Amino acid sequence: MAEPPFPEPSQAEDAVFGEAERFVLLLLKGIKNIGIYRHAEERFADYLKPAHDALESILEEQGSLPLKLGPYTLHYKKHVVYEDEDRENLTYKFFKDGMRFIIFRHGIPLEEVLRFVLLAMENYSERALFHEDMITRFWKEDFQFIDDVVVDGFGFGDLSEEEVEVEVEKIIGYLRKQLAARSDDITRFARLSAADLELELADVEQVRGGIVSGRPAQEDDKARLQEELLHEQRTRLFAKMVLILFQVIELQAEPGDEEMLLEAVTQVLDLLLVSEDVKGAVALLQRFEKIQGRQMPRERKRMVTSMRDEFRRLMNEPHRLAAVGQYLALSKTLDERAVRAYLSACGEDELIPLVEMLQGMERAVARTLLIEVLAVIGRNHVEIFARRLEHNSSSVVKDMLAIIHAINPPGKIDIVARCLDHPNIMIRLEGLKTLAKSDEPESLKYIERALSDEDIQMRLGALRALALRSPERSAPLFIKQMQAGDFMQRESRERITIATALGETKSPAALTYLSGVFTQKSSIFGRGKVNEMKILAVTGLAAMRSLEAFHVLAQEVQNRNHSMEVLQACRKAALRLKEILEKERV
Repeated sequence: MAEPPFPEPSQAEDAVFGEAERFVLLLLKGIKNIGIYRHAEERFADYLKPAHDALESILEEQGSLPLKLGPYTLHYKKHVVYEDEDRENLTYKFFKDGMRFIIFRHGIPLEEVLRFVLLAMENYSERALFHEDMITRFWKEDFQFIDDVVVDGFGFGDLSEEEVEVEVEKIIGYLRKQLAARSDDITRFARLSAADLELELADVEQVRGGIVSGRPAQEDDKARLQEELLHEQRTRLFAKMVLILFQVIELQAEPGDEEMLLEAVTQVLDLLLVSEDVKGAVALLQRFEKIQGRQMPRERKRMVTSMRDEFRRLMNEPHRLAAVGQYLALSKTLDERAVRAYLSACGEDELIPLVEMLQGMERAVARTLLIEVLAVIGRNHVEIFARRLEHNSSSVVKDMLAIIHAINPPGKIDIVARCLDHPNIMIRLEGLKTLAKSDEPESLKYIERALSDEDIQMRLGALRALALRSPERSAPLFIKQMQAGDFMQRESRERITIATALGETKSPAALTYLSGVFTQKSSIFGRGKVNEMKILAVTGLAAMRSLEAFHVLAQEVQNRNHSMEVLQACRKAALRLKEILEKERV
């Protein structure tokens, strides 16, 4: 009996397919821009913003977007939304390691889309991926809004299940023969009865019936063992030498020995830094402090204190700080706690070198660590960080803002507001973002000032921030902008954002104004502008997400004086708002 044909895809499914295809195209465009401008990390999010907006549009309607992976394709249900036969494509690395579906969830932030893109763009050799495949790397990213479905298994080409079982038996038989360990330092194989364990092996000849398979130690084995013993001896010898050195300082040192002993400890410090043992370097300072707290003759205690202070100064000399910075930037096994302890020994004189180290640091975890240290050391020197808010690099400015926020000095808002005058739009946006997160009332005046910024991104950001921070204060400002004579000459997205922000204030003034827009009447020549204002009013009412707004929309659906376009917008917004209100009630 022939299988029934697959049902034809619905119009809704076709619509989602078109939106998914558009999302993938925008994503590929963003990836291309990131590849071209790889040095401009601060702009990566901007390149992916259109793709993120398209994805959010889909997720708002669907809740999730599952995409099936092929080696060279992405499918939405039965539709191909992406195809590229190059192995360096978007899907091959994931498919090869077992991923079969990737699912985007509603609420995904732009930052998570960027992390996924950077993961997909990584170009690793087979050797680099030997211990860590793409599925493991995907898991380590800890995505909150991106899920995956992975197929894990093995097969033998076109063999049947019975033939596979035979092959597996062969493999098990082979492995059974190879039970002996291959390493040189382990007995290869032994078969002894339980009774044999009770024997006293005074003489090997006493063991009967035992089979011990192996080989005698070769010269290579002996040489390797001697090398391991020598390495262990050197390690212990070094630790013992350091212990003896501090015992001499504590129990036997005389004032005339200070310079010689300090030179010896400094050489130990340099040896530890060369070997990237920052934890050991910190232990030297801690040893000085431990000795200083013990009972000893006054003159020796003065000498130990002097040696400790001088040792701390030597630790913070530029070339030693540079060695710690190199370890911080390049070490594969970074000991964050040790580095934090080392840098915490720095004083105010080291502020500038540490700020310069932060400016040249690319490793994210290292930047975070340096920000924390600088916020503690530089709490009385905020102006050092404030001056660098004029830097051309948005990443540097972002770090300075993080330090200033951690210090929280008096007049912090005035300091942060300096970013609003920077010629670089990314830095102005970073300053605006910081002001929007602040609870200080004086931040509002700077956000309002951003409403007249020459760049539309600043104006849009200020609109959203004001709507959230101070609804009652911002609603009259938004109404004034919508009533201005040049309002219809602004870009479409700015007009929509103003109407949306006005609705998000949920204020009585906003409801009154937006409801009144529907009473406007137009002449033959002004009908288009009036219709557009009414549609913007629909947008604002939908953003209010209130029962009052729903009643206004439901009433206007019955108003036959409106154009068909306005009626359809009212109907769609009313239905969507009803659904939202019912969910919130549940």
